[in-house]
Amino acid sequence: MDKTLKFISFILWLIRSFLSIWIKLGFRLIFGNQKFKLPPITNQILLQPATVIAKRIRQRQVTAYEVVRAYVERIKTIQPYLNVYVDERFEQALNEARQIDEILDNGNSLPEQYSEEQAPFLGVPFAIKESMQFPGFHNSTGIEARKDIISTETAKSVENMIKSGAILLCNTNVSEGCMWFESRNSLYGVTNNPYDLTRIVGGSSGGAGCIVSAAGVPFSVGADIGGSIRLPSFMNGIFGHKTTPNIVPNDGQYPPHKDHHQKYLLATGPMCRYACDLQPMLKVLAGSENIDKLIDIDTPVDLSKLRYFYIDEMDAYFVNKVDEEQKLAHRRVVEHFEHKYKIHIPRLRLNRLRYAVSLWSAMMVDGELSSSDFSLSLCNNTYVNGYHELLKKFLFRSTHTLPAIGLLILEALPNKYNRRFHRLAHKFFDEIQVLLGDDGVLLFPTFPQSAPFHGWPLIMNTFDYIYCGIINALGLPSTQCPLGLDSQYLPLGIQCIAGRGHDKLSLAVAQEIEQTMGGWVQPSRMKSC
Repeated sequence: MDKTLKFISFILWLIRSFLSIWIKLGFRLIFGNQKFKLPPITNQILLQPATVIAKRIRQRQVTAYEVVRAYVERIKTIQPYLNVYVDERFEQALNEARQIDEILDNGNSLPEQYSEEQAPFLGVPFAIKESMQFPGFHNSTGIEARKDIISTETAKSVENMIKSGAILLCNTNVSEGCMWFESRNSLYGVTNNPYDLTRIVGGSSGGAGCIVSAAGVPFSVGADIGGSIRLPSFMNGIFGHKTTPNIVPNDGQYPPHKDHHQKYLLATGPMCRYACDLQPMLKVLAGSENIDKLIDIDTPVDLSKLRYFYIDEMDAYFVNKVDEEQKLAHRRVVEHFEHKYKIHIPRLRLNRLRYAVSLWSAMMVDGELSSSDFSLSLCNNTYVNGYHELLKKFLFRSTHTLPAIGLLILEALPNKYNRRFHRLAHKFFDEIQVLLGDDGVLLFPTFPQSAPFHGWPLIMNTFDYIYCGIINALGLPSTQCPLGLDSQYLPLGIQCIAGRGHDKLSLAVAQEIEQTMGGWVQPSRMKSC
């Protein structure tokens, strides 16, 4: 089997090496060297963390209406450049902000539901993925067969955010069926990267990551089954946390996921510009019924007492190597912790990582030889033939994207090794749990290069999602942290991974990395007065 995987990997490398020369030339001819910039930020409110905004609203230093209006105006400004949102409720949000201001200005004691404990994000705007339910919003997940589906219910995670006092502004674009890392579909088009409009925003929570980075909202809710929070967070230069599975409720999202996805792979979580917002938002998303699953979440973390490890290269079949600028940024993080805490951080080589793509794929189908789950999702519970759709695509008659069609074909192909890799994934999970324990943190690449050009991942980065996806297969919490910009002025990033249930460790390390590396960098400058 190893010989077969090596041969396929070698063929893919040859194809990529040959095509990359011509594709790069083509992109230069199409886009030139022009760097696109968003309109400048004109309101200081847009640069403050959600937790700071919430405190300022309660202290009446700023009104909820002023905050929501500032973000609504910003979204309207960036939409023509980014194509980031699908549905909006701007007027309703402004009315809700006015009501909050009236309650806060009343002078009487606040009702319990508006207390700081019950509503920590009172008056703070947020966004969600289009795949999440909210009454009156589309819930198509970019699928043509679901274009007329309008939600009548609210996803539990969104409901928890609203209970916290946060005000929903809009839902955001996703990849078709939430199963690719470019946010493009036939219903809503493609979403552009705020640092360079010719680049992708990642997926499937691409719109959610983009709108946060572009200062359209302070934070948003994403969901991650193979990197769908961390990849967009990386490509948009923000923080994103994939939680330990089964802590934040996943119901009210499309496609619906099976029990084994909920147990191991799928995690709904926070996306934000500032690390200080991660933990409060995670607690809100989990809700009172799940907060106890976050082990000692409110106990301060002594970073000097943690054990650190790092991996700077996956060395897996089918995937690209991490480029030098990413490696240098990662090395600066490692050196910071080594120097500050007078420790040596060992570089790991985990042999089972070479099978990362196969491990994740086997976990997605729970060890079965093949699946039709994605096919049924794409056509609203009606089976669709991938080969038929591929032919239609070449005849310009298919409404599906090429990545979706490719996945249709791949999932229908029987893989006799799935059961073996399914068992191997569980053994790997046990191995990594012993390694990390309750005080270990692993520093790991999020993606091998900065945000690619539109369309580039289909040929050149097909399996590179696995830098994040393997962490889903292992059921571990992981926080993507921005590390500034590279020579092309595109975001760099790194993952902080902890043992299952120990989300607080990766969140604490993320705050240290933000202080050291600077965190989010504006994609557009603040306009001087």
